[in-house]
Amino acid sequence: MGSQTQTGLLLILGSIVSLIGWMVFYPVSPSDSIAEQASGLLADPDMGQVGVLMGFGGMIALFMGLINIGRSMSTGGGKGGSYAGVATILLMALIAVMTIGAGLELGTTEATSPAGAATLMGVANAIYSGFEIAFGLAMISLGIGIALDKNFHIIIAALAIVSGATFGLSGFVDVDPMSMIGWMGFNLTAIAMGAITLKSKS
Repeated sequence: MGSQTQTGLLLILGSIVSLIGWMVFYPVSPSDSIAEQASGLLADPDMGQVGVLMGFGGMIALFMGLINIGRSMSTGGGKGGSYAGVATILLMALIAVMTIGAGLELGTTEATSPAGAATLMGVANAIYSGFEIAFGLAMISLGIGIALDKNFHIIIAALAIVSGATFGLSGFVDVDPMSMIGWMGFNLTAIAMGAITLKSKS
């Protein structure tokens, strides 16, 4: 499998698997309180584990696809290489955050008491507190890099920047629709990038 094919599949399948995991299987809502999230995962551990594995696993695959794109841009010597390099570093750090978060949430589903589950979920949410801001910066940087390098259509660059800005703002403004808009915009951007990458390979 060539690198372009791999990148395209990571972007498309990662996005789809992640969306299914979070929206279909994951039994709680991010807007719920920590206690409600913990009790929801304890009440339905099987669905919780499937949701966590698919949700985080898909996101990690998706981020790996973005890292492949950012790395190729940063080493290509184009005008957007430095911005893509920033995005790549941030995305690599966020994969580590997601790996830790997945472990904590899986531990929540197997906790021996509601108090223990709430403690684990509280730590997980504390770790996620800076995720949206860092992720927003990564997408803005990648979007600027794409606009300068012109390796994707300008609409892709605009989508990346808008979704990144929305995500970043949601880290400061506690408005649920803003985070959802940023998330959906990001997945649309990733799927479009994956499709273009696969098409260019063929």
